Amino acid sequence: MSEVRDPEALADLLGDECTRTILVETKKEPCSAAELSDCAGVSEPTVYRRLERLREYDLVTEDIQPVTDGKNYKLYRTDLDGIELDISEDGFEITISRRERMADRFTQFVEGS
Repeated sequence: MSEVRDPEALADLLGDECTRTILVETKKEPCSAAELSDCAGVSEPTVYRRLERLREYDLVTEDIQPVTDGKNYKLYRTDLDGIELDISEDGFEITISRRERMADRFTQFVEGS
């Protein structure tokens, strides 16, 4: 789990329907920006803006898939497991939990950590 440096800005980002659609779809399976654009019903530039903001908070990752014609194909995914919003006398606190990928767990097992 990790705490967020700017909880108000993240709360604003998560309040956006396009952002929520991106997180849900990329949790199901890795998606391209074009696929996310279709799912969210918004333009690709809008999706790219949301993806950039989500990447600032490490909520999505970008994987490059090589294609035979020499162009790279980008897929986006999330390892996000949950987001918890707490309120205190000092303001908001957001805690993010991520699921570990099987490869990461295997590496930890082999390395004995």
